[in-house]
Amino acid sequence: MAGKVRISPIRWIFLGLLVTGFIAIVGYIVWLQARAPKSPHQGTQSIYNQDTPLATMPDRLIIGLIQLRPEEIVKIPFIDGFESPIGADNGAMAYDAQPFGSPNPQRGGNHCGQDLNGIGGQNTDEGDPVRAAARGLVVYCGKPSPDWGNVVVLAHRIPGDARIIQTLYAHLKDINVAPGRLIPRGTKIGSIGTADGHYLAHLHFEMVASRCMEAGMPGYSPKGVMNRLDPEELMNHHPAPPHPDVYDSIRRLRIREAALQAPDNKPAAVPEGAIPVTPSQFL
Repeated sequence: MAGKVRISPIRWIFLGLLVTGFIAIVGYIVWLQARAPKSPHQGTQSIYNQDTPLATMPDRLIIGLIQLRPEEIVKIPFIDGFESPIGADNGAMAYDAQPFGSPNPQRGGNHCGQDLNGIGGQNTDEGDPVRAAARGLVVYCGKPSPDWGNVVVLAHRIPGDARIIQTLYAHLKDINVAPGRLIPRGTKIGSIGTADGHYLAHLHFEMVASRCMEAGMPGYSPKGVMNRLDPEELMNHHPAPPHPDVYDSIRRLRIREAALQAPDNKPAAVPEGAIPVTPSQFL
């Protein structure tokens, strides 16, 4: 019979040291993680909103957590101007209950948007239509947190301005658009709501300069840094023309033109008096 194989004591000692070292390394990593301060970025989608007390805000402005995708950025259309998202085109029958930059005692800072109400007050404007303030690309529809309620975010470009401007519509009762859709100025995107009873009915409206998703993100910091813009100022600098947005009509013409392409991919003959429309962004 063959004798039993014996393991050298040195090997036992080596294996013991190896296991002990591994346990020590894992324990050290766990200890370091326990001591590390929590990042102010953690949980921002749910714990921060426009009414968050200033003392609980992070030291640095968080400009979104998710960047807009390249395929979204190239589709963002140029605006022909901004108009009021509620009331008449010029904002009649509506008022700004809490203007941009006004003191917000609830959080000890300044308001980062506008709270737009119908002139009846209380909940009389609940269910009134909310319309796109400018032609844009829908980049977000959803509920980032209970306090925000239903939110829609549109992305826009301003001619001669390299920034991407977002308009944010919060506390909506319902949503009538879907992400990825290009919509003309004045399109109904939803209706005025209460964020499921968190507030009296109103539209919280923001304008944001960002290439990141801003739904549910704070627009201020203790150091006063903001990427939120004054909606009234932007509307005054870029007023919408008095006529409806022709964007959707041009887009339908472009789709119709594409359908008329000849089988050899050569453009079909343009009827006399017709205006050829070719910009690819309308596809």
